[in-house]
Amino acid sequence: MSRWREQLYQHLPVLAQNAACSWHGRGQRRRRFGDEFRRLLDWLDESQWWSTQQIQDYQVQQLSQLLDSAYNNVPYYRRMFDRLDLKPSDIESLEDLPKLPTLTKEDVRQHMDALVSERVARSELVFHHTSGSTGKSLQFYVEPRAIQFRWAVWWRHRRRFGVQFDEPYATFTGLAAVPLTQSRPPYWRENWPMHQTIFTMHHITPEKVADIVRRLNQGGFAYYAGYPSVLSALALLMSEQHLEVTRPPRIIFTGAESLYDEQRALLSRVFRCPVTDQYGFSEGCGNASRCPADVYHEDFEYGILECGDVERVDEVSRRGKVIATGFAGCGMPFIRYDVGDVATWSSAECTCGRHAKVITRVDGRVEDVVLTPEGGRITRFDYVFKDTHNVREAQVVQKALGSICLRIVRRPAYSAKDEQRIREEVALRVSAALGVEFEYVDEIERESSGKFRAVKSLLTEMSRGTE
Repeated sequence: MSRWREQLYQHLPVLAQNAACSWHGRGQRRRRFGDEFRRLLDWLDESQWWSTQQIQDYQVQQLSQLLDSAYNNVPYYRRMFDRLDLKPSDIESLEDLPKLPTLTKEDVRQHMDALVSERVARSELVFHHTSGSTGKSLQFYVEPRAIQFRWAVWWRHRRRFGVQFDEPYATFTGLAAVPLTQSRPPYWRENWPMHQTIFTMHHITPEKVADIVRRLNQGGFAYYAGYPSVLSALALLMSEQHLEVTRPPRIIFTGAESLYDEQRALLSRVFRCPVTDQYGFSEGCGNASRCPADVYHEDFEYGILECGDVERVDEVSRRGKVIATGFAGCGMPFIRYDVGDVATWSSAECTCGRHAKVITRVDGRVEDVVLTPEGGRITRFDYVFKDTHNVREAQVVQKALGSICLRIVRRPAYSAKDEQRIREEVALRVSAALGVEFEYVDEIERESSGKFRAVKSLLTEMSRGTE
């Protein structure tokens, strides 16, 4: 949404904001759930029961087609193959994939135009951009079919747990669908075409939580979906105030962040229902979804999740970087893309009867919580950095209540306008009362484990997360 539209939205009455959310929802429904989505979902319901050999044959075939298309139509990959003196036919199996180098986020930033297929008009692609969790803006294109493919994969996961399409649900998000300045209910907005009620992280505060719970008890929602950090903040406040959901959902689906054991236990206890999740990322070149036996299975139809820099854990488990190769579209293919996460694969067969590769654990980035003057607990700052192309990397640090320090590694074109825009984004999307300081550095220090922490609190342990 453009800046002027966002500002206009902020000043609309609630009913008009609901209408705006619903107008956007109609577009979402059209893009996500067209005829291709329905066809793919029916096929995915069948393919999840394929044999190991069927899965392997399918992935080899899809990989061959992808590499041929990339070599013939995508300048970046054509140059890569030629530089290595390789042809697509030299990659005869999944075991041959390491012959190709990994694609990094910085490669995508520097060579985005060369990564787009010459056979597809830009007007036929959908432009996406994200900052991820590190403040690094990333731009890329996806094909319309790829969007429907992704949602078919996600809906297969939901149907495994008995949820049906078009049932009403509640979403818990970081989007500022409810203006930060709103001081009376409703602290939620309605997206009628999607049967969705939207709750935002900014209004999950001690003085507002009772009103939010009342809405949940009125709604009759079949399920909840959202960031585990936002749902956990709500559950923690409910527990502290002895509030109960009298009409609990049948299940909670989380995504976009790692779901930790303590969060899962908290959500299950407070909302009195099972909690599950799936693993994916904005670039849409791979996915893994939990089954009823509570392990992740690679969504093999959608892409390959490869274990890089392998470390043997035990006789059946190996741990390594997640390297993804997507099958969903050839408009801007991601081949051997370094996602930035670490996972643990198991060679053991799952008791659920599915033969897709098993992933027992995904180690995403661990983040702290920033406390706002309003009492909110914020972990998601990716919205703040989404359009900041001149930021190479950023870290949010809270040293004292009421303010944050933004440590930023600048690109050469960074200017005072970028700083002002970031300051405005914090006020618009996080808290207008939160003080913002800037610290410009050449690099951001990693933790002793080597991990990057995008959000870091220097307050006491009692200020953090979901203890």
